[in-house]
Amino acid sequence: MKKKLVKFLELDELRQFEKPLTDRAKEALNDSEKTPTEKIAIRDFAVISLVYACALRISEACNLTLKDVNFTRNELLVLDGKGGDRIVPIPEPTVKILKEWLAIRPNWKGNDYFFTNIKGTTRPGKVRPLTTKYYNQLFNKLAEMSGVKLNDGSNPHPHTLRHSRAMEIYDNDVDLEVIQKLLGHKNLSTTQVYAEVRDERVANVQRNIVGGLVTL
Repeated sequence: MKKKLVKFLELDELRQFEKPLTDRAKEALNDSEKTPTEKIAIRDFAVISLVYACALRISEACNLTLKDVNFTRNELLVLDGKGGDRIVPIPEPTVKILKEWLAIRPNWKGNDYFFTNIKGTTRPGKVRPLTTKYYNQLFNKLAEMSGVKLNDGSNPHPHTLRHSRAMEIYDNDVDLEVIQKLLGHKNLSTTQVYAEVRDERVANVQRNIVGGLVTL
């Protein structure tokens, strides 16, 4: 059976979707005395930038620890718990925002997660990563603020960034085997869906652009 095609954003849609958060983060970075709200904006921008740049699952980003991020080599150790552990290079623009986050990251005792909360925890002694639910809610807010929707009318979600990055890389003529390693897919057939997306788009163009056809 044919696999369900992935939903993703083209680059111009992605920029429009992220703009509300990007603008807030830029303003926050320019303030010398950052409020908790501004720190959260910088952190969330760093999370979203990393998820997209490295084609991560949002859970993988939330569970990163300080030792998983190597700034000497600019790469991540991603542990996905499904046998797809992998090393992922970090693009230089993303390295910059990650370092901006580290400069303001609270040094909570016993909390080794790379991305932490800002205001402490209500569960002393029970350190937990940021929740994926929080980022699902954030994406719904960004969709409302930006007006960006997926083709089926639904809101983008964190996994949309992973698909969008994979499509961007595929469109730059990168072999599927390379994309498979980047995404941590066990089987190439899983990665093949990105090629099928473009094949489907070509078919739609062929069916729907009919201006020059001679008709009865």
